Amino acid sequence: MTSANPAAANRALLQSTIATDANDWCIARFRLLAEQIRQAGTAIDPSFTLTAQDYPASGAAREQLHSDLAAGAYGQVWLMAPDLDNGPEPAFFAALEQAVAAGTQLLIARDHTDLGTSLLALGGCLEAVTQTQTFKRTWPGLPCDSEYVNPGCPTIDTPCVVTGQNGGVQICRKRAEHPLLGFETLIPGHVVLPAHPHEGVIRPTTATQQVLLSSHSITSGREQITAILDEAPGRGAVVHHSTFHHFADFNLEIGRGAPDFVIDPPSTQIDQSPELLADQQAYVAAVVAYGMGG
Repeated sequence: MTSANPAAANRALLQSTIATDANDWCIARFRLLAEQIRQAGTAIDPSFTLTAQDYPASGAAREQLHSDLAAGAYGQVWLMAPDLDNGPEPAFFAALEQAVAAGTQLLIARDHTDLGTSLLALGGCLEAVTQTQTFKRTWPGLPCDSEYVNPGCPTIDTPCVVTGQNGGVQICRKRAEHPLLGFETLIPGHVVLPAHPHEGVIRPTTATQQVLLSSHSITSGREQITAILDEAPGRGAVVHHSTFHHFADFNLEIGRGAPDFVIDPPSTQIDQSPELLADQQAYVAAVVAYGMGG
């Protein structure tokens, strides 16, 4: 792995792939994640800064974002991808490829079925993303069974896996020895993360990728890969997550609410036992530190 530009190591970007929409998974629904990233970064370097934003509406702002990314302005990018055919223009992804090629660390989180389809525009050093992140529209031979069955949510379809309720947790097994998982956990050998009724599916597809975490479906019992790390030589690391609900405010504190299309009944598990978030918080801090070269 190539280290990020030292001059940019103290700068991070939390970016969504959609324009600001209060009734969607816009960046305002990741305020707790933003604060976690800031706290972790400033604990290492008081000059650490985080930019948190949706994809800009104005052409000038988009051009500035693309220019900053291509110039290596950020040591790490946290990309939340809830788009569905309404994502960034190709220039954004070309700039992101340039950033990662120069050493920027990238974390990608999307969700079920075809959310985050804008990522299919990636190429170059990020070509593997289009296969590791799976989509219904591009998966030949996709199993037709669907674990998630809710007539009230007809757009939620395979590929997805049920790991629990929003507001509840899942117990993930550590699948690798790596600094990203070097923190003390609530259960030795495992990491407790927020659950979700229809997480997306990710798969290792290259020799440079390793599974970091996995859990199991509470519906079928099948294995669910939770996180994958891709450390190809000569570029920044890429971390894949099976869902952005590992980081969304709603999954950390259900009282913060969700878009009105979310109808799955939530759990009060985390609300009743907030200490269950200790592993999630430590994991975010570990990703931040790794992106800063720590």
